[in-house]
Amino acid sequence: MKKIIAYAVLVLLVAGMVYILINNKKKISEQTAAVADDGVVVVETLPITAEEYTYEISANGLTAPVKELKYVSDVSGRVVKIFVNNGTRVSRGTPLLEVDKELLQADYDASQVAYESLLKNVERFTASQEVGGVSDQQLESLQAQLVAAKSRFDVSRRRLEDATVKAPIAGIINMRYVELGSLIAPNAPLFDIVDNSKLKVTCNLPDGKIENVHLGQKVTLTPSGQSNEQYSGKVDFIGVKTDMGLNYPIEIVLDNYKDLKVGVYMKANFISEEGHKGILVPRNAIVGGIKSSMVYLLQDGKAVQRNITLGDMIGDKVEALSGLEEGNVIIVSGIMNLSDGIQVKPINQ
Repeated sequence: MKKIIAYAVLVLLVAGMVYILINNKKKISEQTAAVADDGVVVVETLPITAEEYTYEISANGLTAPVKELKYVSDVSGRVVKIFVNNGTRVSRGTPLLEVDKELLQADYDASQVAYESLLKNVERFTASQEVGGVSDQQLESLQAQLVAAKSRFDVSRRRLEDATVKAPIAGIINMRYVELGSLIAPNAPLFDIVDNSKLKVTCNLPDGKIENVHLGQKVTLTPSGQSNEQYSGKVDFIGVKTDMGLNYPIEIVLDNYKDLKVGVYMKANFISEEGHKGILVPRNAIVGGIKSSMVYLLQDGKAVQRNITLGDMIGDKVEALSGLEEGNVIIVSGIMNLSDGIQVKPINQ
């Protein structure tokens, strides 16, 4: 039984090798058939005409909240109350924590009493001054004391209010950095607040592409690994200064984002709303790379090399910025058998 299985496997291997050899021979025959008996290379050609097209520029970026805040303390003291935790949704003005305010309350009460006492004295002196009981100098001195007392009262009131730290923006508490009993000081980190009611995608575009993007332009966005899920947005910001890589920052505000999270890798496609006209070349007709590209022209029955400058990819074609003009005829197949000046025979003319 084992011998039968071994023979069967051997037969299959031999059959596979024979099939590969026959298939390779067929490919070689097809390639050599591109050269006619008289040594003339058989090719297909395409006349060049200017075409209408739209730009579709793509870039990658990450989702981020339109508003987020790393909230730091502007007061000092010991934390005696905490009203929120990680994940708590807050509105603007929602209390977040409270520091010990016993001394602040005492200072507020004292400054309030001093201010109200001086206010009554000024009112009494003003009435007395009208009948000549108080000199102008005495009234002015008391009024100056009232201004100073009012200032101290306002400062103490503000300090007492600031003892209860409130949310400056609406959002979700993404991270809390303090615990009950913590001693905080000015500039100490307290909370990360993320407003995910609006999301944006930040990406970068080079100088050659930025000119085709404008504020308000529509953008389609696809999350990484989710080609069937698509979102829409508009360009909200275009940077005026490049980064170290000579790219301009772009911000896209999403129109709809459902349950999309912050920090998702997205591919953004910028679709031009205006039509453009230019020369597009099939990719299979181009020889070389982006920096050094050429095509073969059909001229007087010969293949003639022509250097071209490439622009953006437009579908399965590439924009030719220079080197070609309407009326040129380029060779689009049989290119592997070509060299500059070789005789060719177009089969589609």
